[in-house]
Amino acid sequence: MNLLPKPLLISLVALLFSYVCSCTSANANGQLEVNESFSREIINQHASITVAPNAATYFDVLKGSHAVDVSSSNNRLWLTTVLNHEGYSEVPLVLNIDRLNVDDLQIYLLDSSQRIIKSYRYRAGIGDYSLKQPLPNIRLSFSLQPQQDAKLLIGIKDQGLQHFPIALWNRDLLRQHDIHLLTLLGAVSGVMAVLTFYFFFSYLYQRIPTRFWLTMSSLTIVALLFITQGGLAMWQSITNTSEWAYAACFGLLLLCLAKVTHHLFSPLPLLLRLANYAAPIAAVAYCFMLDAYAVTLILLVLTAAMGVYQVTLSLMFYKNASITVSRTYNVAWLSFFVFYALVSQNLFGNLLYTIDVAVGMLFFLTMGFMCFGFAVITKERTLNQQRLSKQAETITNLNHFYDLFRNSAEGHYTSTWNGKLISVNPAMCKVFGFKDENSMLSEGASTKVFYANPEDRNVLLGELSQQGHVTGKEIRGKRQDGSEFWFSLSCQSRESDEGQYLYGSIIDITEKKQSDLSLQYLASHDSLTGVYNRRQFESEFKDKIAQEPDVPMCLLFLDLDRFKVVNDTCGHKAGDVLIKDIARLIENTVSSNTLVARLGGDEFGIIYFGEDDDCVYVNAVKILNAVQAYRFMWDNRIFNLGVSIGMVVCDDSTVNPGQYLSMADAACYFAKEQGRNQVHRYNKNDESMQRYQRELDWVSSINNALEEGRFELYYQSLRPLRQANEGHYYEILLRLRETNGNIVEPANFLPTAERFEMNVKVDKWVITNTFTWLAENPEHLEQLKRCSINLNCHSLADRDFTLFVLNAFETYNIPYHKICFEVIESVAIIKMEDTLSFMRTFNRLGCTFALDDFGSGFSSYSYLKSLPVSQVKIDGMFIKDMLNDSVDTAMVASINDVAKAMGMQTVGEFVESDAIMIELGKIGIDFAQGFGVAKPAPLKDFTPL
Repeated sequence: MNLLPKPLLISLVALLFSYVCSCTSANANGQLEVNESFSREIINQHASITVAPNAATYFDVLKGSHAVDVSSSNNRLWLTTVLNHEGYSEVPLVLNIDRLNVDDLQIYLLDSSQRIIKSYRYRAGIGDYSLKQPLPNIRLSFSLQPQQDAKLLIGIKDQGLQHFPIALWNRDLLRQHDIHLLTLLGAVSGVMAVLTFYFFFSYLYQRIPTRFWLTMSSLTIVALLFITQGGLAMWQSITNTSEWAYAACFGLLLLCLAKVTHHLFSPLPLLLRLANYAAPIAAVAYCFMLDAYAVTLILLVLTAAMGVYQVTLSLMFYKNASITVSRTYNVAWLSFFVFYALVSQNLFGNLLYTIDVAVGMLFFLTMGFMCFGFAVITKERTLNQQRLSKQAETITNLNHFYDLFRNSAEGHYTSTWNGKLISVNPAMCKVFGFKDENSMLSEGASTKVFYANPEDRNVLLGELSQQGHVTGKEIRGKRQDGSEFWFSLSCQSRESDEGQYLYGSIIDITEKKQSDLSLQYLASHDSLTGVYNRRQFESEFKDKIAQEPDVPMCLLFLDLDRFKVVNDTCGHKAGDVLIKDIARLIENTVSSNTLVARLGGDEFGIIYFGEDDDCVYVNAVKILNAVQAYRFMWDNRIFNLGVSIGMVVCDDSTVNPGQYLSMADAACYFAKEQGRNQVHRYNKNDESMQRYQRELDWVSSINNALEEGRFELYYQSLRPLRQANEGHYYEILLRLRETNGNIVEPANFLPTAERFEMNVKVDKWVITNTFTWLAENPEHLEQLKRCSINLNCHSLADRDFTLFVLNAFETYNIPYHKICFEVIESVAIIKMEDTLSFMRTFNRLGCTFALDDFGSGFSSYSYLKSLPVSQVKIDGMFIKDMLNDSVDTAMVASINDVAKAMGMQTVGEFVESDAIMIELGKIGIDFAQGFGVAKPAPLKDFTPL
């Protein structure tokens, strides 16, 4: 993006042209020709320059009889020019010096005999009250006669600049110059005054800070013009302080322009803004500690540097303003640079303040300031357009929100703090049953009439006073027809000049409230029977136990007998009707101080409060008799039922509620075990009860072991008896590590797992972890011949288990032929169809099967013929005593002969000595397993035979 337009380039060319022109000088030969056509000349260009001590007179200068110490500051600069009048008539001349802050100025006009024709001395701070106003200049008037020669000596002593242009004018031409310059200054002052008043009064009206800074800038420029044109001569004593006056004005001007820059290109980084303030302040403060010459140099350098800095900021952050603002701002500063170049040429060169130069300087000064003003106005116009756009967008949004207010499904309202309605929307009218807004506003004199309980509004106001807003407060309201309903109120309080108002929204939540009440009821009650559910029952029981009542509570656990017959015969619908009837029957039979709950499908629980255990036992018998006497009829069928009841007296503070429920469940279980349809009191000293309790403890231990990964895999190797041992043969065994680190044998927990149908989870854990270990040990897997894994009947009957095993083979990439599943003989016989289906599935894939513990229980060779097994493991009861019992030896030989006839391998279990192993080898048994071969060991520490 081009930020330097053509006017900028033209200004740069003008600056260079001015510099070149001002640097050209005439021959400084010490003579100046004057005639009737003479207009003006710069004496500096026609003078010889001499440096003499301050005490030297003009006569000493002319004779050159003085010694000069160049290093001394007590010297005076002398300009000597010979004026040659070659005309034929008198020429009126005026020596003009614009600078008034000269410490000591001496002017001598000598004739050809070096006699003084005229002399003049000026000292700043003492002043000359004869200086002409309003354009005070140092002037010496004289005339040259035809063919007259004169010598002009000018002695300058000043701590500041000693080289400045001194002009010799034709008197009539100088008079015209004064008139033109005064007119020009008047015009410029008028323009600056107009701009100053415009920005000042617009600031008072609009309160825009930038206009104030432009006002201050224009006043500062006017002050600089005033000082430049000798305004300080009005106070003779301060004439020699103009450099410091310039410093103060320039510092203020740069600060004002910095503020303008920050406004035009905001936001600027903080450090850049601070630098914009700190540089002029520090420089101006430093100026007051220096002499006039150093002050002049610092001001020139500071002005140039700050100008470049401002332009750099505009180029860096031009995107923060429009392109027009950026260009105008740069043109303003380039105009100031041209003005700056002209001033520099006047100070250090021989550029004279002619009308043309003055017009150019004042033009660039005025144009620069006007460009600043135009940039600011353009920026404000842009901001105003943005504000108008935002206002238009806000109005559009307000209209949109008003439409939403009118068409919202929620009721919206505004009211005073005292309850007077100010506005409502149609949805609000609909909620409270009014026809339209006008009728609601007229009839609803106070919002109190909309509350079923007027005290609710006082509570609402109290909450608003504390918090300032309320969200989702549920309140019971009253419609126009007097009917009550529930609504949710969200509102806030706001202060205004007219008072405090409430703004709120209302939603009819009657259906939700009813639904919530229904959900609350369902959360604590059984949906079928209407009595408490298990969660609420346990919660109430826990709370009552914690209260430690004087009379111990009693707990009954009821389990219906023969309910499954009804459910399977007549369907679930009949079962639901039966459960509802039984629930009503129980509620009608129990005493008043009770809590009845449905704990499961056909299980109920009853808590008795404040009754002794004998009364509770009697009431339990009544329930038992009532259920026994009940007859359930469905589809012309009649069913009689029974109920087994477990009873626990809660009189031990060391027992928690969960343990009491387990005790009641155990008592109910033994009621069923002892013949059903009876009441059994829990007795912790009962051996059967203790055994059952231990089984429940094992259930918990098994679940915890599965969750915490406390099962461990063991293995027991098999030794081939009829061939060399060329690989790994072993059976996977399971152990449970208790929290204290003790290892538990499977005989302690697997029967419980089977009884409570937990074997599927256990079998899945064994397969997953065995396959994982094999996959992580590929070298072992390569040498593996057969890995035997035991499966339970519940796993064989579970279709999901079959899919699980198939997925495990694919996931861990285990060869099917390396895995042998062992099935207990008694299980295979009981669940024959499920066992056959599982075996056939994995036989086709390459797995082998072994029939474990063959010869025990209900064994029959016909079953062996039906099962697709490839290996028979002879029960250890025949193996361990076969050396001493010929019958056992004959049984082992018989089983081996039948298996061989059917193409099966045989394994002898419980091999505890080499003698038994030798005997098995003689009989023809293929493998031996037992402590005599290898003891079980952790699979992670596998060691080959």
